[in-house]
Amino acid sequence: MRKILLALAAIVVALASAAAGWFGVKAWKASQSTEAPVPTPGATVETSGETIPLTFRLSEVEAAGDDLFDPPSCGETWTPESGEANGVLPKVDASLRQVQGVDTVTVVPGYTTSTAGLGFLASEGSIIVTRDDVVVTPDWGGEFVPEYFVAMPDETTLTQNNLEITGALLCDVSAGLNEIWQGFDWSTASEDEIAAKQAEAAAFYSAHEKLPAGTYRVYQWSPIILGEPAAIARVLSEEGITGLAGLQYNAGYTALVDSPEVAAHCTDQVDADGNLLNRSCDVPEDVLADALEREVPVEYIADVPPAVAFSVAAEFTVD
Repeated sequence: MRKILLALAAIVVALASAAAGWFGVKAWKASQSTEAPVPTPGATVETSGETIPLTFRLSEVEAAGDDLFDPPSCGETWTPESGEANGVLPKVDASLRQVQGVDTVTVVPGYTTSTAGLGFLASEGSIIVTRDDVVVTPDWGGEFVPEYFVAMPDETTLTQNNLEITGALLCDVSAGLNEIWQGFDWSTASEDEIAAKQAEAAAFYSAHEKLPAGTYRVYQWSPIILGEPAAIARVLSEEGITGLAGLQYNAGYTALVDSPEVAAHCTDQVDADGNLLNRSCDVPEDVLADALEREVPVEYIADVPPAVAFSVAAEFTVD
């Protein structure tokens, strides 16, 4: 599921780039260095000059996080206690508003710490939603997509990965939407058949415009990973290489594409004048690992095991 989501994100970027043309691609690439969600690399530390070679492997980071916590299933009763891990506490905000008549919950995830300039790997926004303490989390809510963050004392470092939730997405009803499209073949369907399915889906969304009554609590949780993975992530961040979870697909828009081994797994789409319209990549992890290997100061490595942190719930009530 995670790979599908990342691939879809890359496709969205590709389609947007094609529509905008060459200048759109240039603007998109320029924006990454100024608007990336990763904050400053971390507190200044004195280094001895001793380094060790490290690289970043997404599968290893994901495995380290996935082994720590299994999110509760839809329909379970769940009332966790909040708690930090490795000096980091998730901090989440949730607000209910109406968007074109639809109850919409905007979730803003972030992190805070009491340690100055603490750099770590954590989720961009893994959440659990309950209604009257019964889990109704959307199907995608538990994805662990790691990114490098730096949290500062008495401040909230936002992940810039805000989420929006509507009643149709809650897991206690979303199966009905899946049933509408299950087995539907777009490639062979007629226009009338497509229109009928779309009308059926629209009716489903309309039936769930309002959230059911109850007390809703939104929790943010995440593995907090330091050690060697965070150390190499810090070095890469200092170089401007961010968005580590999506590099497989987005490496073409970073300096990594200068590596012939990486470029071999990217395809360019150009216009009649040879200007770049879009670059799509699917870089094997082993190739990325070679391209991402760096000498890392030993002082960047905090020798602590990964652990899971839970936020205080953001709470609201629907009458």
